[in-house]
Parts: sequence; C-alpha cells; structure tokens
Amino acid sequence: MANSQELRPRPTPTPTPPTTGSAPVPLLLGVAHRVAIILSGVLAGAILATWLSEASLGSSAELWIAYHQAITPAYTQALPPIGGLALLATLAALAASWRTPRTRRLVLAAVACLVVGLLVTVVVHFPINDEIMSWQPAAPPVDWQDLRSSWLTAHAARTVFAVAGFALLVLAIPGRQRTR
Repeated sequence: MANSQELRPRPTPTPTPPTTGSAPVPLLLGVAHRVAIILSGVLAGAILATWLSEASLGSSAELWIAYHQAITPAYTQALPPIGGLALLATLAALAASWRTPRTRRLVLAAVACLVVGLLVTVVVHFPINDEIMSWQPAAPPVDWQDLRSSWLTAHAARTVFAVAGFALLVLAIPGRQRTR
C-alpha cells in the first residue's frame, strides 16, 4: 500500500515578485549614473582648470603659445576618452531614468550639454590646436591673438556646458525629489 504522504498533492510554490532594487539591470544603470557623475565631474574640473590657467596667462604670445603647446598633447590623450566614457555612462543613466520624468529631463539635458561640449571640441578646438602646435612661441603668426580669442571664447562655452552637464547629473540623482 502506498504511503499516505505520497498521495497528498504537494503545494505549488508561490513565485516571488522580482524586486527592482536587486535586479541586475537597474542596479547597473544606477551605477552608470554615479559613474557619469564622477567622469563628468573630472571632465568639467579639467576643462575649468584649463580655462582658469589659459585666462591667467596674460597677453604674452610666447608664454601663451608655449603653455598651450605643453598641455595640449596630454589633454588630447586624456580628455576625449574621459568625455566619451562620461557620455556613454550618461546615456546609460538616461535609459535608467526613462520612467522618472524629472530625472529623465535632467539627464537628457546633461546628455545635450556633453554633446555640445564634444562638438565644440571637435569643430573648434581640434583645428585651432593643430595650428597652434605648428607655431614657434618666439615668432607667433600675425593673427595669433585672433586665434587665441576664438579658442578662449569656444573654451568658455565648453566650460559652461561641461559644468552644467555635471550639475544636471548631480541634480538628477534618484531620490533627490523635492517634497511639497
């Protein structure tokens, strides 16, 4: 004869609903937001420091050209990858924020700021930097001040966009909702 416990139906396990906080995708997207903040902060800090340094050099062609030629190779190697990674992380943060309108708007504005900064770099700074790298600091071209002015103006705009992108990402931290 069969055991009575064997004949009883076994209860079916109740599935537990997935929790959003422990799911790998939302967790990774939350990490992306923090990475975006860190990388955009490094980018904004470097760009702001450059602006302050360049603006403080005065009107000496030799000093400005020599300084610019000294820092351009290092910045050209470091900042484009940092900016690119910041943009990718910000796009991932945008994907994570899609269901939260306030956060989504702030992160989308940060993406726009980073893209505008990238465009200013590629369209304005790279060509001017290439030209400056061919100059002799002791014998600048006649129009060196015009090119410096163009570079500084574009850099001031790039600084504003970089700092704004960073600030927007900080303001968009999930959970920073205003209470009314």
